Amino acid sequence: MNGKDLLLGLGYVDETYIQAAEEKTLRKPFGTALRRYGAMAACFAVLIVATTVFYTRSPVGPTPPGPVVALPDISQPPEFVSEEVTVDMKQVYFNDAIGSQEDIWYNPEVYTITSLTGQALTDYYQRDLTPLWLPDGLTPSKQNGRAEQVIAADGTIVSDMAVLDFYSGFQDDNLPELYKDTNAAKGLSLSVSRLGILPHWDYVLPEQERQTTDIDGIAVTLGVSIRLCEPAGTVEVINAEWESGGLHFQLTAQQIERTDVVKTIASIITGTMNITIIN
Repeated sequence: MNGKDLLLGLGYVDETYIQAAEEKTLRKPFGTALRRYGAMAACFAVLIVATTVFYTRSPVGPTPPGPVVALPDISQPPEFVSEEVTVDMKQVYFNDAIGSQEDIWYNPEVYTITSLTGQALTDYYQRDLTPLWLPDGLTPSKQNGRAEQVIAADGTIVSDMAVLDFYSGFQDDNLPELYKDTNAAKGLSLSVSRLGILPHWDYVLPEQERQTTDIDGIAVTLGVSIRLCEPAGTVEVINAEWESGGLHFQLTAQQIERTDVVKTIASIITGTMNITIIN
């Protein structure tokens, strides 16, 4: 389902459901549909309207399929390099991507949601999650510096994603500002999880046929998709996924140069700002 399909669906939603959505907000995990889709989609304006419909028509979603894996041991965080790192763009591969799938929803009556901030956040992830290098003109969201765990009745953690947003500007509701010429936001979002439960992206090729990029010994899967933003045109969306030091990372960027996306990823992996990009 795309943004156009969702907008068309607005005509079939009973007015009482829309009114109910305005009066009642379900308790949901940090970074769920509105924020996570907002980070991944090029056209925020379409998705803000569409998410309201999704909440009212399907407020509770499926339980994550399969058993939940045990948390990996990250008692020894990775040792970051201090010297300069060089990345050759000729050795960087961008796979054709389709885009993100629907989010996983958790029933707030079944799951407990616990926030992690400050030292608890650092202790859980065993590192500062903020990239050491970011493209010029991006500012952090006020909601950065926190994560939320979704905990089942038996005490099992089923979701532990932290989301850090960096955009050219934010609206009063903390959603990224839209550029008038593209009707899209400019910036990037970083999602991190110890469990590896992150927003799922679809690619044209199956996983075994996708090419990865080696950045300081870490295999990074990069994907690019083109999103239609009516009436302005199209916007390129880049998605990157990798695993390092017992953590799973996903970075999604829009209206950001590919070299800047790669440099940001390299700063997260290596823990240094001294990065040279060769075109």
